[in-house]
Amino acid sequence: MKRAFALALVATLGAIQAAAETDFKALSEGERLLLGAEIRAVLLAHPEIVGAAINPTFEPYADDIARDIALINRHREALFGDADLAIFVTPDCEACKTAQEELSVLAKANGLSVNTLNVHQAEELATDLQIDVVPFYVLPDKMLRGAMPSIVLERFLTDIAD
Repeated sequence: MKRAFALALVATLGAIQAAAETDFKALSEGERLLLGAEIRAVLLAHPEIVGAAINPTFEPYADDIARDIALINRHREALFGDADLAIFVTPDCEACKTAQEELSVLAKANGLSVNTLNVHQAEELATDLQIDVVPFYVLPDKMLRGAMPSIVLERFLTDIAD
């Protein structure tokens, strides 16, 4: 019994070491098929993994999300006016200029419009939204702190445009 356990342990450790050294981008066709079969087996045995990926829950953040949406709804007119989204900036911030330009290009490509707000000219609103860093994006259903990569913004804007 001890010998079987020891052999299983050695085999497992060997497999872990081999996986740690594997370049998953350079798998052969056979290795990809084996990996695919293993992943399929795990997913069939544990379908909850797929469910969690398709329908993620944000339960730990539910109160924060609800608070943010309530703030957005309370200040909707001041935030958006006739626009679809807003960005808070300061005039002396290079990251803000870049973020504003990227957001404008992405918004236009998705048929959306942007309202640009200066934090210093909208102090009361900025305080209520707890803006502590710029750029600060406000979408109809979320607020984003700090400069966002274009790919992240594009995903969010595509969701809004749909």
